[in-house]
Amino acid sequence: MMGSMHHPMEDWVRQLNLTAEQMARLQEMREAYLRDTLVWRNELVIKRFDLRDLWRNPQVDPNQVLAKQREISELESKIQERAVLYQLEMRKVLTPEQIKLLPPGFGFGGFRGWRMMPGWGRGMGRE
Repeated sequence: MMGSMHHPMEDWVRQLNLTAEQMARLQEMREAYLRDTLVWRNELVIKRFDLRDLWRNPQVDPNQVLAKQREISELESKIQERAVLYQLEMRKVLTPEQIKLLPPGFGFGGFRGWRMMPGWGRGMGRE
């Protein structure tokens, strides 16, 4: 049986040398972010299925496709804005030295590395 696979993000998580209090606070913040965006993320999945169905219709009205795409873009924008706010809040928990150690891509709205922290994502931290 294979052991747990090493993920590159584990290295920088260790480098941050987070305290127990920091880990707990970051976990709370992550859970709040996921709760806050749950409805939008669920709506997004449904709207993407709706858009897929529109594209499969040979008689589709182009305005319906455009309208659905606008709805999707609005939801993505809301989620991305909330992600940026989440990342800004996360930085408040870190020391200036820890902030300097954050990986490239952190703070660009698409960074999802915190889910890879031990106990926070699928598979990681489950020794």
